[in-house]
Amino acid sequence: MSNKARRFVQELFQCYVSSPEQLPPTSQGRVKDEGVHRVVCDYIAGMTDRYAQNEYRRLFQPYEAL
Repeated sequence: MSNKARRFVQELFQCYVSSPEQLPPTSQGRVKDEGVHRVVCDYIAGMTDRYAQNEYRRLFQPYEAL
């Protein structure tokens, strides 16, 4: 499970860094002042396990629920 969790976090990090528009507006507003890497780290650090899983599904498996 820890390998799976590590992969989720790494892929979320890469996605948010390459497409910061996927972040919520409050986090997007911090990118200019703090840098995208810091903002993404803070955002992911504040996620619960369930929220991280839901974000992963939203970003990488958007049609799964259909």
